[in-house]
Amino acid sequence: MKSIIIRGPFDVEIIDEDIPEAGPGEILVEAELSGISSGTEMFLYRGTYPNFKLKKWAQWQQYPVYPGYELVGRVVAVGPQARSAGSSESIDSLQPSAGVIIADTGEFEVGDRVICLGTHQQFSRVPATLAAKIPDSISNEQATLAVLATTTMHSTRRLQLEYGDTVAVIGMGVVGNLALQHAKCGGAAKTIALDLDRARLELAKKVGADFTIQVGAEDPIEAVLQYTHHIGADAVVEASGAEGTLQLALEIMRDRGTVELLGWRTKESSFIFGDLYFKEGKIIATRAIGPDPGLPYSYVRWGYDQSLRLAVEMIRDGRLKTDFFEPSRFSYTDIKKVYDQIDKDPTSIGLQAVLDWK
Repeated sequence: MKSIIIRGPFDVEIIDEDIPEAGPGEILVEAELSGISSGTEMFLYRGTYPNFKLKKWAQWQQYPVYPGYELVGRVVAVGPQARSAGSSESIDSLQPSAGVIIADTGEFEVGDRVICLGTHQQFSRVPATLAAKIPDSISNEQATLAVLATTTMHSTRRLQLEYGDTVAVIGMGVVGNLALQHAKCGGAAKTIALDLDRARLELAKKVGADFTIQVGAEDPIEAVLQYTHHIGADAVVEASGAEGTLQLALEIMRDRGTVELLGWRTKESSFIFGDLYFKEGKIIATRAIGPDPGLPYSYVRWGYDQSLRLAVEMIRDGRLKTDFFEPSRFSYTDIKKVYDQIDKDPTSIGLQAVLDWK
């Protein structure tokens, strides 16, 4: 089978490997389409990924790495169920409904179309907890966004919004657009989209942004104050990871508001401490797709397996819009060209690029 790997900075290639077997708690998925995360994958490609120093997520601790985590395909093999290593009767007694199975492969059958956190490979072996079935009404392109929809679902829960809040989102890429939609679903009465690019703001309107602000063409602070009756945003989601946006987020946040760091930041972020201090504000971070599955629901209701399935349901029901743009489509054999194009000009591929494996 063919697999894409990054051997080092600016060194990506396609290699031949044996097709793996599905182990306990795993399914084997034959790829049809995989989405490129221009944020994470570019950090890996350029050698600027923070994880190389933080030593989180074992699969990306050192080169070579297998990039990708938005894979759509068909199940071709199903492994046996797996039980959690630390399961015990005490956990069962706390929450019987949670059980001890954390990788229930029983819901999958050969031929099922799924979205999973598989890498860019023709055949990807993934835990069943990292996969969800795709209804016929959802296209492959739409389904690739379910993973980022899970990430932004978790980030919205981290905000702990109050019903009627105003939420501002800085950076209207795919993540920003999904975060804005989740804020609406989570009780926000007003949403404000901020970006440098007018075209991206037009897309934000398509997914329900109440107000849009083109940073650089108008004063974002004055605009936010105008839209919030001079209160400021209750919560500001920084989804771009760009320099200077943390300070902007603090300036448009209301007194005792919250700024959430959703976008990856590879450089040290600076801000004026007084803006945080005198507003008694709060800065929080959000990481990936949420807590591990298999924990007692009494304590952790939304593990990432439950959230991924909910994200697919929300796309199916139209509560999350995923067809507001057309992704750029490439053959997986063009990965070198695609990575180079994104590195030189990320706007050239639109909001997302996808790889065709057929």
